[in-house]
Amino acid sequence: MKTVEIMVLVEDTVHVPKMRAEHGLSLFINAGGFRILFDTGASALFLGNAKQLGLRLNNLDALILSHNHYDHTGGVEFLIDLYAGLPPVFGHPKAFCQSYRKLKTGEVQQNDQQPGRAIGFPYPPGLGELQKRGVRLATNREPLKIHEDTWLSGEVARNCSFEGVGESFFVDPQLTQKDDLPDDQALVLNTHKGLIVIVGCCHSGIVNTLEAARSLFPGVPLWAIVGGFHLLHANDQRIKKTVAYLRTWDPQVVVAGHCTGFDALCSLRRAFGIRFRALSVGSRFSLLDSVE
Repeated sequence: MKTVEIMVLVEDTVHVPKMRAEHGLSLFINAGGFRILFDTGASALFLGNAKQLGLRLNNLDALILSHNHYDHTGGVEFLIDLYAGLPPVFGHPKAFCQSYRKLKTGEVQQNDQQPGRAIGFPYPPGLGELQKRGVRLATNREPLKIHEDTWLSGEVARNCSFEGVGESFFVDPQLTQKDDLPDDQALVLNTHKGLIVIVGCCHSGIVNTLEAARSLFPGVPLWAIVGGFHLLHANDQRIKKTVAYLRTWDPQVVVAGHCTGFDALCSLRRAFGIRFRALSVGSRFSLLDSVE
């Protein structure tokens, strides 16, 4: 794999005219000619942004869902409605299920019969209807090769002592069964310069996720890490330990945003200097050359 290009279709920030932002993430990835849509953001917004960038999404080779949360899967139904020939959809089986969390201060209850707020896969007809419509689903729990030098990590072992899912998520609207997000997984590209690891929210933790990538490709250096690092609510100690761990890998490209959090973004900028870039709608990155 000689080239990996990424275009940011959805992220929480935007600095490009005529583009729009929302809480969520969606990346178009051209990995040596293999065209991937990694997550879809929370709505149909990614389609309008793609159009502004002159990008057509009717010739994708794969749609990958990093996990089930709405801000990464909310656009699936719009992609299905727009294009009859949807590419294979990859994700953990739970990525197509609902999840819940407690209401935050000021939020309005969606349903008086349940204390939780739905935050999972929002396609109303559900998984069965996707299959009836002919959507090709490829679900995995273990590492899965989806193309040459292109892998999904599968379920990520949680071995790092200072990492955790953090917020309280649940699999039932009554908030009685905790959701540890086993569906959270990463995309791993094995290139001639090293590994490129792309994460959605990284609820499994960056350390745990990179260790999973290391187990797939022992001895291969890390060239780039891209996505949401889920450090928004992390304390200073966790951020410091995470940055220190990343420095041991010595990545040449670090691109972060979405749920990473301002404090962590600043720490990453100080640690990696010109090798660091922040995600933003409309940004384009050439990961095997230089970051634009």
